[in-house]
Amino acid sequence: MKTTSHITIIAALIALLVPATVSANVYEDRLKEAFDNIINAVPLEDLSHMYITYTDPESGVKEGQLDVIKFTIDSENMGLINNAKRVYEQLGADMENNLALRGEVYTLWCTNHDDTFQGYRLYYDPENTIIVGLACDYCYTVGLISPDNVKHRTTYTIEWDDAAPGDSIKGRLITTYAPTKPKKVFTDVDDYDKYMSQFQAGMEKYQEGMEKYRVAMEKAQGALSGLSDGQTQVYSFSSSSKTDGESWMKKLLFYVNKVQENGNRHLYLSKLYELCKDTEGLDQTDLKIGMQQLASVYKLLKEKKKLKENELLFLESMVDLLENKTKN
Repeated sequence: MKTTSHITIIAALIALLVPATVSANVYEDRLKEAFDNIINAVPLEDLSHMYITYTDPESGVKEGQLDVIKFTIDSENMGLINNAKRVYEQLGADMENNLALRGEVYTLWCTNHDDTFQGYRLYYDPENTIIVGLACDYCYTVGLISPDNVKHRTTYTIEWDDAAPGDSIKGRLITTYAPTKPKKVFTDVDDYDKYMSQFQAGMEKYQEGMEKYRVAMEKAQGALSGLSDGQTQVYSFSSSSKTDGESWMKKLLFYVNKVQENGNRHLYLSKLYELCKDTEGLDQTDLKIGMQQLASVYKLLKEKKKLKENELLFLESMVDLLENKTKN
């Protein structure tokens, strides 16, 4: 009896001293539950769902999948988002002391609200990707190696925007399944500082150019002042802070043309990004037209290989940003 008792006590002490091994499947189940709780709390009219699958044409086996659920949730339900956050944060903490767990995690990435242009390109088939980390203020992403096929991984992403108390919160739940590929970071803080230095220098040149343009336009308008209405029309960019659909679209096309030319593309890509963020007052038609314009330009420039990989990623993020603002 004493021997059995001693063995029981020793086993209990070992159990206390040795941390239990937690599989990534546990975190996957917790994330699925957290996502489901968010979805169940959202009225159907405030949900939109995009679902894409990719099947290998030769084998007929599913090789990729994309699920994107856009949601609008009441601010009092912020606790549901916090529940998902805690799963990501707990996984990150447990990975520090669990080498086996690290081997099951493809990528783990979290961002707080800041102004650095960071993002991840997540593949959902051999060619196509979705950008996460740019469309919203906050983003948590984890990729888990599939236990039944180590050459594939499943990613779980939650994004959401800041909201004042009482306002609704908009966000996205994104799931992808695809073969494992290296994660792609758009830019880090060092790159961002370098980029902002270039941006400031380019902005000074841009302002000088716009001043010359303004003077030239005043002279042109003076020369044309004698013409009757309807004979000609001179366009200029308004300095008003109000977002007008017509002027917004002219700016969009102007910056898009500049991006396709040789020169300071970083400047005009950044101007495009700011323009895509500044959409207050635009109706859904303007937003969708702008999104289609950028998507068409992105496809063209990608096919012609005129932009670098990071420039293409930045441009693609703007398409996602506008798409996220449209109501399906």
